[in-house]
Amino acid sequence: MQSMELHNVSSGECIVLRGANKDLLMVDCGEPGTGSISDIMKRYAGAVYRDFLLTHYHEAEICGFQKLLKINPNTFDRIFLPASPCDKRGRALLLEFALFTYAFSNKKDDFYLESIFLLRIFSVLLKKSDSRIFALKMGSTFQFDGVVYDVLWPAATDYPFSDLFSAAVEDMNVCLSSPFLPEEAGQFLKLKEQFCAAYLACCGTSPVNPKDISRMSTIFNSIENLWLRLKSLPSAPDIAEILDRPTTREAYKREQQAASIIFQNRRKSEASTDDILMTGSAAPESMDAISDKLYDGYYILKAPQHGAAGAWSHLFNEISASHILISNGNNRKPEPVAGEYLDLPSIKHCTDCSACAWFQNSGYSCNRMNCCYELHEPGLTIKCPYCHSQDGPAPCGIYQINRDVPRSCLCDNKPIYMSKL
Repeated sequence: MQSMELHNVSSGECIVLRGANKDLLMVDCGEPGTGSISDIMKRYAGAVYRDFLLTHYHEAEICGFQKLLKINPNTFDRIFLPASPCDKRGRALLLEFALFTYAFSNKKDDFYLESIFLLRIFSVLLKKSDSRIFALKMGSTFQFDGVVYDVLWPAATDYPFSDLFSAAVEDMNVCLSSPFLPEEAGQFLKLKEQFCAAYLACCGTSPVNPKDISRMSTIFNSIENLWLRLKSLPSAPDIAEILDRPTTREAYKREQQAASIIFQNRRKSEASTDDILMTGSAAPESMDAISDKLYDGYYILKAPQHGAAGAWSHLFNEISASHILISNGNNRKPEPVAGEYLDLPSIKHCTDCSACAWFQNSGYSCNRMNCCYELHEPGLTIKCPYCHSQDGPAPCGIYQINRDVPRSCLCDNKPIYMSKL
């Protein structure tokens, strides 16, 4: 990796790894606060080879990805998607939940959109794009710019779904299990199992086999043909009520976040600037599950869930990171950035300061008194030539991009008086 660019998007995230040979890996693509996704892509018009990695199925990332496909469905050579995990009984609960949402939900909101996207993404890509599709799970690997990356999460089997979420899916299955219901109830349950098996078959090959996608699409079409009759089932209102519970919706949201892709580089020997830990929207319990696979230090750590306090992991106190990326846009009602990041000696690279208590109280960047070891002679960040003028390359190779304009790690945009140093 030659450099990394952190785009200021108003929702979701957009992080681009740039290689030495004009190749790039875009990790997620949220909606820009100003401008458009087309403007982001114009920045990379000269790229020879492009990859895209979607870390998790969330409305912000989904909308951005859909717009990328609409601009040019063949923008990317490879597209990496999160595989759907199975619990200890081999049930793909996220898929089951999404199918219940499609068939029985009375709302066509973001919750519904995320479910449909999860169910249809392979079929849409096969139909519209020539990109090779890969489903990533624990144990998967991929290469970029000569570096091998290991996928640490999600686990494909024995996945630890929460009791609340598992119970919600089980309750919906029970609603359709009575032998006294019309035959459509049993047909749906059978097709649901067939669809999940076909989806998991897609996730089991690398790249995804088009024949598996076609088989899965055929099964989904059969479910689609049942849609109106399913809505008329006596137990349909009960399932809709389960789906509409705030606790159920929050549980589904948390499970999608917890199943986010986490990946890191594979070390060839000693530590280097290739050492990165990309956490997507990982939950603290996901980080705990992979703790034995983490290095003791990284060049770059991407803070999960926009640096939100609720996603802080105690492991970040135990591993060192030279630089931390925090993508926290200002148009989303953000959860406050975890104050624990402030206590770390790492250089923080933040897209926005609206949710940062330190900045709101002091008006200054927390990096001003931090030491940067990427300078010609290690010293305070305020001695960095890139912090004085955005001419030339940043010594760290990390850039925050706001309206296509790179800026330094000093988020306060205040002058630096070298005479006082």
